[in-house]
Amino acid sequence: MLGLVLAAIAWGISFVVTRGAVTNYPVVGFLFLRFAVGGSVLVAVGLISPASRGRWRQVPKGLLLLLGAVLAAAYLAQTLGLELGAGPGVAAALTSLVVVITPLLEWALRGQAPDGRVVVGALLAIGGSLLVCLTVPVQGGGGQPHAGLGMALEVFAAAAFSLQVVLVGRLGHRVPAVALGAWQLLALATVLGLAVPFSGGLAVPSVSVLADIVFCGLAASAFAFAVQAAAQQHVSSSVAALIMAVEPGVAMVGGAVAGMQALTPLALLGLVLLSGGSAAPSRERMQRWARRLFSPLGRLPRPA
Repeated sequence: MLGLVLAAIAWGISFVVTRGAVTNYPVVGFLFLRFAVGGSVLVAVGLISPASRGRWRQVPKGLLLLLGAVLAAAYLAQTLGLELGAGPGVAAALTSLVVVITPLLEWALRGQAPDGRVVVGALLAIGGSLLVCLTVPVQGGGGQPHAGLGMALEVFAAAAFSLQVVLVGRLGHRVPAVALGAWQLLALATVLGLAVPFSGGLAVPSVSVLADIVFCGLAASAFAFAVQAAAQQHVSSSVAALIMAVEPGVAMVGGAVAGMQALTPLALLGLVLLSGGSAAPSRERMQRWARRLFSPLGRLPRPA
């Protein structure tokens, strides 16, 4: 659980880092280098680890290619939305609609209806996202004439990320976390690599852009994807999506510190609602906690 929170923090920071990077570097080229770096690191880790090395062939390649295509669509939409003017916090808040879409996808694909706590968390996430978005003028305010289109792309990215969460949930019990993270990043880099020649190519990055690529490749890709794959072996896809809802708070604060957006009282209220949604545990987890709490009482000696 803590690892998934750290992964969400890394993803939140990456919104700020990415928006700064793509103002000076082609979007597709930046994403390709980011995921090539992350995938290469996880491959090296997997080859060193005996536990992972022997099970890489078990990964279903067709499903991994689908994951790569889904993630490519998600990250392209997310990054283009940032480039078009969606602030880091707003983009992250809209991406957190994963909290709402993921349970619906699970319900449609697996017949697994979300429990009450997940529904409450999803409603809080919707309310929080709307409040955050109300802080941004859609019609070209602040010198961003395409901010509305950027926000729409973030919603599309949320739908694609939701599908990725569900697919990882299906694979998590069959594939080692490092191998699953590595294959996802390599498939994603492969799909993006095919588009690089048609979208600005690969220029030599500046020192600042190179630093952004390394951070996003290591922290927000290699670490975060491996942790997500490991965490989803123990929690449901819906609960994983709820935990990831801490991401917009990090992005909002980071964007304010970097001068990319204002941190208004309305935005703070939206972040509180999003955080409340991420803190809502599943019914099954609460039942396990209750059993652990009260099980010692059942072993106490009964009065004569």
